[in-house]
Amino acid sequence: MSARKSSFCRQPKASQRGAALFVAMIMLLLMLLLAVVGMRTITLESRIAGNMLESQRLQETADGSLREGERAIQKYGIPLMQCTTGATSPFSDLKPCFISEARSDTLGLNTNFGVSAQAAGFEKPYGYWYPRLIESTRGCDKGRSATAALEIATTGCTEFYELNAQATSAATAKECGPDALCLRSTVNLFIK
Repeated sequence: MSARKSSFCRQPKASQRGAALFVAMIMLLLMLLLAVVGMRTITLESRIAGNMLESQRLQETADGSLREGERAIQKYGIPLMQCTTGATSPFSDLKPCFISEARSDTLGLNTNFGVSAQAAGFEKPYGYWYPRLIESTRGCDKGRSATAALEIATTGCTEFYELNAQATSAATAKECGPDALCLRSTVNLFIK
């Protein structure tokens, strides 16, 4: 009987060898699938983080360009003259000038960075800005000197400028959109 017992016990062991291999292969396949899903998740999260970082850099560059343009407009405290036709920069004799009048401009709310100044200190992404005149109030004549406001009975006047700024990775200004992040602000300049 003992011989029969040992041969009887051997048969189930022989049939289990194939099942163990099959279970091991399925476990290995599941681990491989989990590893691939984990790698794809990490890759996606890395791309999201990179895009967020680039977006933040563009936002900071555009905001810095906007602030530089505001400082340039307010530096002298005089009304800006209109830039000459064919100008390539919003500066005339080292003083800022406005590109066009926002109310009569055919662009409406659109932007045109064809004539713009490159903001200092920004490289990859680059910053650009340009001003447009919105309105002059209280008797200021457009483009006259600061003392022109003193010639009238009021104490001064206020001019409003629209300032457009952008940040782009390109070495030249681009159209606002996927290649360039654009910001706009309004600057009021009080002239005594």
